[in-house]
Amino acid sequence: MRSRPWTESALWKPLLVLLFLVPLSAVSMEIPVQEEETKSAKAVWSVERVRGEDTVQYEVTIYQIPAPGGHRWVWRAVASDGSFPGGFPIGSMLIQGTGKPRPELFDPLSPGVMEMLLSVHGAGGHENGLGWADGTPVGFRRQIPVERKEVTAADGMITQTGILAGGEIVVRGGVRTLRMTEFTEILHMSAGGSLKSADWVTTLIRGEDDNARTEKRQLKVQRLEAGLIDAEESREVQSGYEFLAPVVRVLRKGMSLAAVEIAEKMFNEDRKDHEKGPLGDVVKEVAGLLKASKKVAAQPLDPDVRARKMIGKPAPAFTLDDIDGNQVTLEDYKGKTLLLAFWGYS
Repeated sequence: MRSRPWTESALWKPLLVLLFLVPLSAVSMEIPVQEEETKSAKAVWSVERVRGEDTVQYEVTIYQIPAPGGHRWVWRAVASDGSFPGGFPIGSMLIQGTGKPRPELFDPLSPGVMEMLLSVHGAGGHENGLGWADGTPVGFRRQIPVERKEVTAADGMITQTGILAGGEIVVRGGVRTLRMTEFTEILHMSAGGSLKSADWVTTLIRGEDDNARTEKRQLKVQRLEAGLIDAEESREVQSGYEFLAPVVRVLRKGMSLAAVEIAEKMFNEDRKDHEKGPLGDVVKEVAGLLKASKKVAAQPLDPDVRARKMIGKPAPAFTLDDIDGNQVTLEDYKGKTLLLAFWGYS
């Protein structure tokens, strides 16, 4: 039986979203589901994301707080080296009353954490037999046909496994062909349907014949802790988010000096009110990022003037995708002579 994609279902998601964040023991069966949906909660997840030879490990802390029309996931992700795999030190996703997620504050150039959040939100609720899996965990916005099996252990733990059905999928045709030859989704859930861990893995083949290259993609998540938070902490998270969100948006590249200075003034006026709250670490990180953004925004707007100032100085670090989808960093060519050619087409 073919199950519907998670984006179409509205009956199970409001409860399931909460169960992702709150252990079953924390949910009272005497409280109506409608009231439980608005409960504030906190969860911490460990994440490992693999893209070919590149592996990133980080932790994501998610606060679930009330929001107009549903509730909001305010999240922060920090890698083992202290960097922000989400691009910003904080982000958010609105879960509408129907259970449909809507990404809000996030860096579109760093989609990894948002893919993880959407994957956790959409996992579970499947049936045995032929069905569909969401390709978001491995970087594809499409449904993937899978053959599903579900096993319940003696302790009530549920394991759902989905294996690619039909042999392989042509993701992209033409000269730069891309085929998916393997896809596996393994979900481990408590007896109440709360996601405890998940593993998504796929194998891709780029090109044909002698030029074919194999690439592995994987997303592994494990819930480290989860529980309800009290009303005061929920209000502090909501207040901290409302304070930080407009400032973080100004940190996007290309903002004018005037915009950065206005954001900096607003930030400095109220930062002491939030430094000791649940998002206090984020406040400190944003303070440093504002200084860096101000320095960049103060550079001359004329690109020729900026270019002349850079003559004789080290080139700024960057990471870009080549025409085959592989990531290339300037660091890879350190100590070598490198020619960069820029072109555009309309």
